[in-house]
Amino acid sequence: MIRAITLKSGKSFLKKPAAPNVILECRTIVKNFDHIQALKGVSIELRKGEILGIIGDNGAGKSTLIKIIRGAYKPTSGEIYIEGEKKEFNSPRDAIREGIQCVYQESALVEQLSVAENFFIGQEPVKKYANGLVNFVDYKKMRSETKKYLARMGFHLNVREEIRNFSGGERQAVSVMRALYFKPKILLLDEPSTALSEKAKRKLFTLFQKAKKICPMIFVTHALEDAIQICDRLIILKLGEITFESKTRKGLREEELLHYM
Repeated sequence: MIRAITLKSGKSFLKKPAAPNVILECRTIVKNFDHIQALKGVSIELRKGEILGIIGDNGAGKSTLIKIIRGAYKPTSGEIYIEGEKKEFNSPRDAIREGIQCVYQESALVEQLSVAENFFIGQEPVKKYANGLVNFVDYKKMRSETKKYLARMGFHLNVREEIRNFSGGERQAVSVMRALYFKPKILLLDEPSTALSEKAKRKLFTLFQKAKKICPMIFVTHALEDAIQICDRLIILKLGEITFESKTRKGLREEELLHYM
């Protein structure tokens, strides 16, 4: 049996403190844009070692929820907890400082830079000379670390080659691995498989299964098939409310879920 959960605005089902395996809690999140209520008291948990799928059509509220988690929007009301501690984000920088990283549909990579340069962009290792008065980017270390980490995750790419020469799936994989390398607490995946071939998706989904052992992930998508394939739990949003929540199970089909969207 599929268990559907419909929440009324302003009412939270999270009455007790977070369990030890809960990394992220969003409690009764409401978001209003003038007279439009985009989120109507949404509460979710993200648990250690899992991929949580958040599914919904355009206008369901999933992008709004993710923007609140990553600090791009402030909620009208509601609370966010990370490992049991209440947090308030005034910008994406605040969320990043708390260990939240995001990978988007369009990878934020610089096409003219190499894989290694993209991997460490903004956080390049340096060599220091003259007691730190002169610093140079340590390209050797950058390439070595990138190659080693990609291989560990099952990818063998030429780290000296410009990123524009790789497929969409490979570029997306580099974006994910770059985020993982810097040890986030939470990884948000915002429509990461859109426009990828089935072959590229399979390779990317294999990476996600490895990655969830490093940090839990929220996988945002409108593609039911992708969510069923890769996620441990599913939440469906419709018009700003949760209409369905369940663990994924063998035999779960798109037709069973469409009713809740």
